[in-house]
Amino acid sequence: STRTFVITLSAAIIIIFSLWASKSIESRSISLESKKENQELRKKLSAKLDSTLKNQLLVFTRPLVWAIRNELVEGDMKSVNMYLGQFVTDQNFKEVSVINNNGLIIASSKKTEIGHFYSTFYNRNFLSTDSARLNIQRGNDVIITSPVFGRNGRMATLSIQYLMPAK
Repeated sequence: STRTFVITLSAAIIIIFSLWASKSIESRSISLESKKENQELRKKLSAKLDSTLKNQLLVFTRPLVWAIRNELVEGDMKSVNMYLGQFVTDQNFKEVSVINNNGLIIASSKKTEIGHFYSTFYNRNFLSTDSARLNIQRGNDVIITSPVFGRNGRMATLSIQYLMPAK
C-alpha cells in the first residue's frame, strides 16, 4: 500500500513537472515569436517613415530652388547666401550649396567651400540630374541635388546635405 502510494505520488509529480515544463517552453516560444513580430513591424514602419521623409525632402527643395532661381536671375548673391545660411539653422540640415555649370561652388552655407569645386567635397556625379534626386552619401548622410533652371536653360544646381534621423 505504501509502495502504491509512493508510485502514484511519483507519477503525479512527474506529470505535474511535465505539464509545467511544456507550458514554460510554450510560453517562451510565444514570447520570442511576439518579439520577432514586433521587430519586423518596427522595421516596416521605419522603412515607411524613411520613404515618406525622403519624398518630403524632394518636394521641400522645390520652393528653395525657385527662390534661389529668382535671386540668381537678379544677380543678388547676398540674398542667395542668406537663404542658404537660414536653411542650415534647421535640425539635420548640415550644408547647402549652389554650384554653377562648371562645378564651382558659387554660394554655400559653409563659406570656406565657396570658390572650390564641388567634387572636392562630394561626388560630382550628384550634379548630373535633370530633376530633384536623393543621393546616399555615407552613414545617415543624404545629398539632395536639384537643378536650377533659368530662362535659357540650366543656371546652377542646388545641393543639400541632410542627416537622416537615427533609427
